[in-house]
Amino acid sequence: MPIAAPSHTHVGLCTAQAQIPLEHVDVRADVSGAHARVTFTQRYRNRESTPVEALYVFPLDEGAAVCGFAAVVDGVRYEGAVKPREEAFAAYDDAMAAGHGGFLLDEERPDVFTASIGNLAPGAEAHIELTYVAELACEDDSIRFTLPTTVSPRYAPKEDRGGVGRPPAELLNPPKLAGVPYGLSFTARVAMPGRIRRIESPSHPISIDFDGDRATVTLAQEHVALDRDLLLLITPTETGAPQVVLERTKSGRVAAAVTFRPQFAAARVPAEVVFLVDRSGSMQGSSIEQVRNALQICLRSLEAGCAFNIVGFGSTFESIFNGVRPYDEGSLTEASAYIAQLGASLGGTELLPAIEFVLEQAQRGERITQLVVMTDGQVTNSDAVIDAVRRRSQHVRVFTFGIGRGASHHLVKGLARAGGGVAEFVYPGERIEPKVVRLFRRALSPALTDVRLDWGEMAATTVPSRVGPVFADEPLRAYGLMRERISGTVTLHASGAAGPMSWSLDVRPDDLVEGSTVGTLAARARIREIEEGGAWSPNRGSRQRERRQDRAVSEIIDLAMEFGLASRETSWVAVHKREVPLTEQATLRRVPIAITSGWGGQDVSALQAALGADSSQLRSLDFVGEQLLGDLPKTLRASVASPKMARPSSPPSALDRVFGRHGQQVDDHSILGLTKPSSTRLLDRLVALQRADGSWDLTQELADVLGLPFEVLLQQLADVSGDLHEARRAFATALALAFLVKKASSSASEWKLLAAKATRWLAGVKAVPAGGRTWTELAVGLSI
Repeated sequence: MPIAAPSHTHVGLCTAQAQIPLEHVDVRADVSGAHARVTFTQRYRNRESTPVEALYVFPLDEGAAVCGFAAVVDGVRYEGAVKPREEAFAAYDDAMAAGHGGFLLDEERPDVFTASIGNLAPGAEAHIELTYVAELACEDDSIRFTLPTTVSPRYAPKEDRGGVGRPPAELLNPPKLAGVPYGLSFTARVAMPGRIRRIESPSHPISIDFDGDRATVTLAQEHVALDRDLLLLITPTETGAPQVVLERTKSGRVAAAVTFRPQFAAARVPAEVVFLVDRSGSMQGSSIEQVRNALQICLRSLEAGCAFNIVGFGSTFESIFNGVRPYDEGSLTEASAYIAQLGASLGGTELLPAIEFVLEQAQRGERITQLVVMTDGQVTNSDAVIDAVRRRSQHVRVFTFGIGRGASHHLVKGLARAGGGVAEFVYPGERIEPKVVRLFRRALSPALTDVRLDWGEMAATTVPSRVGPVFADEPLRAYGLMRERISGTVTLHASGAAGPMSWSLDVRPDDLVEGSTVGTLAARARIREIEEGGAWSPNRGSRQRERRQDRAVSEIIDLAMEFGLASRETSWVAVHKREVPLTEQATLRRVPIAITSGWGGQDVSALQAALGADSSQLRSLDFVGEQLLGDLPKTLRASVASPKMARPSSPPSALDRVFGRHGQQVDDHSILGLTKPSSTRLLDRLVALQRADGSWDLTQELADVLGLPFEVLLQQLADVSGDLHEARRAFATALALAFLVKKASSSASEWKLLAAKATRWLAGVKAVPAGGRTWTELAVGLSI
């Protein structure tokens, strides 16, 4: 709905001449099992001679339920209250107009929030405290805690660049600097079921202090830049046990969190798989390299009877085949060559037209399409993209990979929820291949149907109402809200290839505790379900749609008010009433954020040097459509144009090449003189040589990967029984499998699917080596 922007008189960006009022961000997290409670404190100080209004756009975990908000001004605490969004804005504006202090927390997207600090007096200091609870993701035996710290530049299609009020292009693209003067401090207290086996961070150096069954995690440096997601991977000694957590909320309801871990046989079946690959400019560098490796693994994990296609998208989209192609040696060879030259060269991130194209193709097919989306998720129209999948979810299952240091969790997870699949995230430095194998284990297994929770006589309301998806030996979480009976059995029902299945958990009153975490998460899950379910929309429509919208809005507001939650329909607001109101109007200071480290494959310092720009100019590197927000001079763009990259109209500037202008074909490693990526692993080279049926050919290239003389390998085939061509392939396949076991055992999770396919092929070979040995024995006998 249209809303008024916070009141101000001067709209300005922070530059070298204007103070940045945000001084520091401190985060304290309590991680208990698969839940976290986080306190996020922002410290502001006005070092100017006139009042200021600070506007800070920042990210939170996509599943965060913001349930607390307060402002501490010069040592005095002012508690916030949740109000319907326009009422909260009105309270904030009234406070500003009357010369009092106003503090507003508004949700722009489930993973992007805006804090407004109004009428901060000269010399005054304010601490803004917000509290949220979040459900943490499980990755095999580990629990993944994510703290986003910056909002990556988000591509805005034309419809998001205008309209009433501040358009999404502006709301979701705050000003950016190569570096900001404020930093992050972080502490997490961790408690797990049983003992903690390991804690690691692929994103930051950390210090860990163990105290029995608990641990305290801090950053190795006292203050760090807010330019990348902070990740913790926590591995407990006990994982996956089914459990029930019961809490009584302040309103008197009982909230239950149930975790099942279904055990059942999940046979792989042929599938129709479409890979939708982000090839926009922001994917340049390590992101597109990871995608290339992932696709090679994906293709070799397919089985006979599968069909596939690869669709790349940017400002336009293109597919390698005209529709899905049967998986065979010819299609694998063509696709492998296509993947090898895949670049982030298609311009802006026009995801919606590309995903609608794939969905229309899927609608014509005879079987459900397994859609695998690989993207950094940096778009402003995430609501529209998620809704497009929701409306056609009967034709697809959607699995997503969020790639990079600042992928939008709302888009990546929302697509998977809408399509009944699962989301995975890949941080630079993490191997994508194990996640690919885990995804394919799900995508190539028949999905359980008719999934529901039965609470028996407890008569609880299941949240979300749509439970699933259900995968073998993987945790499934859901919530229940009830008022009276709190004892009995909750049963998960589903139908599979072998017929009806069920799993049960006992709910005991003795387990009931006073608390607010479970009820808050249940309410947040229900609000999210409403927002993504089709009845609610940020835009108004017909009168019939208005009635559905009104019901959805009412339910969101009721839940948010009962549980004290920020949402798209409610905001937190606090007011500091002064005995002597300010009379001078405040100047708006939009707090800049640090551009995401490695965004678009670039080192920001190298980008700055190439542009000849200082930090104040880099504030305008905001990526909207084919244009940049802000006021970067055209002469600056022209001064760095490269004559090597020809275009029909004019040569592209360095900015064009970084951000990927419409129709631009660029080499993602030539930008700003960056070098080619490091050489490919031997494992990746070996995988790329595998044939569609699972076998390898005995070639010089394979010998080079194995580190064995090709002539020596040929000599081993001097006396074979059977077809010589089959014998060569059998020997090569046995050699490849031996290499995987002896040289790549630490990466077994990456290659076990393709190795299983190779083993099945080898078992059917009729040709045999000399001496009564097997091909495996012959291969293992060589020094690999």
